[in-house]
Amino acid sequence: MEKEKTSKYTKGQRILALVGIVLIVLMYLLALIFSLLNYDWAKTIAQAAVLLTIVVPVLIWAYIWMAGKIFHKHTIADFDLNGVPTDHSPSISVDKKNDKESE
Repeated sequence: MEKEKTSKYTKGQRILALVGIVLIVLMYLLALIFSLLNYDWAKTIAQAAVLLTIVVPVLIWAYIWMAGKIFHKHTIADFDLNGVPTDHSPSISVDKKNDKESE
């Protein structure tokens, strides 16, 4: 009997991660190829690859976080440390006892 493997990540999250990896690897490959071919702007492409190593994952994280906020779902990009969703919406407590005393 073969067990089905279940992932805690959605298909969309896995696709975004794969797209990010492909973009970063492609930039490094282009930087390597252009530097081997001795192009003048190879240094610029190498710098862009280093920058994209930081920017692409941050953009993917921001996309996942925003999608979670729009659809009101807990995602891997939420700001919780222990995996428990937190509700940061302001709550208004109405204390009728204190209102009557202040009048």
